Amino acid sequence: MQNLASSQSDTNDQLVLVIDDEASIRRSLEGVLKDEGFSVLLAEDGESAIRILMNTRPALVLLDIWMPGMDGLETLRKIKELHPDIPVVMISGHATISTAVAATRLGASDFIEKPLDLSGTIQVVRRLVCNNDRADTAEGPRWEAIEPTSVGPLRESVTINPIVFSSQALRGRAMPQKTLAHAAILYGQGLHSGRKSGLILEPLPPNSGIHFVGVSETTVVPAHVDFVESTGYATTVRLGQTQAGTIEHLMSALCAYGISNLLVKCNGEVPVMDGSAREFCRLFEEVGLSEQDGEWYEIEVRKTLEVGDDKEWIRIEPAEECTIEYTLRYPEPVGEQRYSFTLTDSSAYRDQIAPSRTFSFVKDVGQLQRQGLALGGRFDNFLLIGAEGAINDAWRFPNEPVRHKVLDAIGDLYLLGRRLRGKVTAMMTGHSDNIALLKKVRDELQRER
Repeated sequence: MQNLASSQSDTNDQLVLVIDDEASIRRSLEGVLKDEGFSVLLAEDGESAIRILMNTRPALVLLDIWMPGMDGLETLRKIKELHPDIPVVMISGHATISTAVAATRLGASDFIEKPLDLSGTIQVVRRLVCNNDRADTAEGPRWEAIEPTSVGPLRESVTINPIVFSSQALRGRAMPQKTLAHAAILYGQGLHSGRKSGLILEPLPPNSGIHFVGVSETTVVPAHVDFVESTGYATTVRLGQTQAGTIEHLMSALCAYGISNLLVKCNGEVPVMDGSAREFCRLFEEVGLSEQDGEWYEIEVRKTLEVGDDKEWIRIEPAEECTIEYTLRYPEPVGEQRYSFTLTDSSAYRDQIAPSRTFSFVKDVGQLQRQGLALGGRFDNFLLIGAEGAINDAWRFPNEPVRHKVLDAIGDLYLLGRRLRGKVTAMMTGHSDNIALLKKVRDELQRER
């Protein structure tokens, strides 16, 4: 690739290549750059950008980090292989310091946050183009130094751990393996970290399982109970330096839609969206699913398993379907709520469970934030309950809190990578109880091998 790049003509000193999957961003940048006298080329993803750069040498590249397929860091590495001296400015409203530093180590010259300040963007472009300010400028990175980050072309260097498919004991009904029809992106904010975040969802081949990885990392953590690190107010998986927190809403939707193989890129925490799983359902239905070859079976529960005490407990017992019956008891205005849901098809889940939101009580928010949690809680991404009821929005269901507990349980109990065939009954339980019960199911699987 290097030899091909060196054979191209000299740099067009007024040409800017804009690479962004959002059409509105491309149009905005094209308009303002042309008004300032620059020529502009546009690319909607990394692959098309690389094809352009095989035959064209712009003076500057503006590159979004969050893109489907080849993300921004992968694209940056390939750009630097082709044209090491062309300055590249990274653009993102959903990046962390580690991502920024990783981009800088790969040769990025600057970093611009969304929403874009167009006048500020023009200043950066003029500085880099007119002053010939390259990536090896003495000014160096503008971000705080952190521990080295492993980066590289993800699909070429990542190692998948197919732990889900290593053994499929307690075989219930056969199910088709599925993945997304193509890659997709969602933007949002971490509920507990408060950081802007996003998701890149990429299809994986059959017999892979569901995995999480950071955009600037190559260590992949399976969505499996063996890798659960913490369950305090959310479920987090970790392997080495790679972690993914607040995964339960996404996992719940993946379970409901029967998705078995998927790579999820995120920066430490899955964005909370509106506090429910509704946006994940919409994405799956818009993108579409692809059935895959390979054996995949429900886990057939053959004996009753239980954890907890008289006040807080969860039990699973043999049954013909996957059913979750949950009871919660809080002071008014919530009171006692009981709800039972049988997971038979994705449309019932989408309509009856997915819209229910994470909830919290006014009296508890201060304590959570003092513990470093709920830092991203806003009035549009969770249900805040006061003495008179929900104070930031109308209830989506009269019993929305208990439905959300069912949503969480479906997600946590999918962390063996197979849907459970059994009846779950729960009283006032949370993530820790769900995972404790799932570990008992895991132990039964291991005994059956």
